Amino acid sequence: MDMRDDGTCRLSLSFRGDRGTGISRLSCDLSRDDLLQLAVFAEASGLRDALGESEPSELELEGLTVADDPKRGELTMIRQQGYSEQSAKVGRAVFQAEMAGVVEVCLTRAEESKHGETLRALLSELTPPEPLLAGLSPDVAEMTLYRLREITLMLLAARAAERGSSLGRLLRAKKSRERAEAEITAYLSALAGNLLPRQVRRAREARLGLRVIDNPGKMSERS
Repeated sequence: MDMRDDGTCRLSLSFRGDRGTGISRLSCDLSRDDLLQLAVFAEASGLRDALGESEPSELELEGLTVADDPKRGELTMIRQQGYSEQSAKVGRAVFQAEMAGVVEVCLTRAEESKHGETLRALLSELTPPEPLLAGLSPDVAEMTLYRLREITLMLLAARAAERGSSLGRLLRAKKSRERAEAEITAYLSALAGNLLPRQVRRAREARLGLRVIDNPGKMSERS
């Protein structure tokens, strides 16, 4: 991952062809928004791993599709250029290690954005989305909420910076703090339900005293 000062990135991956001979290269330029989406995808994948979720997920970017298959321990990257298509596989551990630095950069940009400090303060005060954390140990619950807050910060900082953003207006005015808190809480809860549907269902059933039967459907993330 070759990060640039303007927020974009050059992704390059060297791999062996299907017959195991010769080295091929898959490369793609990522816009600032696509890089953010990829960072969120990596964070969400790591969070699901920590919670024992193993369903496949997919992210579609401009000219690039990333499919994560935890059970196989690998990701498939598909590069589309016009009518041509190129694919390569990469180990999940390698992907997570490479993306760790990218996530840190995206988090730093979010924190240093116009509304980053306010968003972080509000997120730190929010009550955990119910019933997400039910049935989790204190350490796992704390980790889950921490990573969800990071993901929410990255996404909402970008949204608040958009021209004419309603969230940006709410964050600027002290009188609208309660409305901003309500919007951020709703966003965090919706994000948790989208990224962790199995855990949300499992926690809800545990809270109601129901027998948990795991039969999750395929989950997909899209930009």
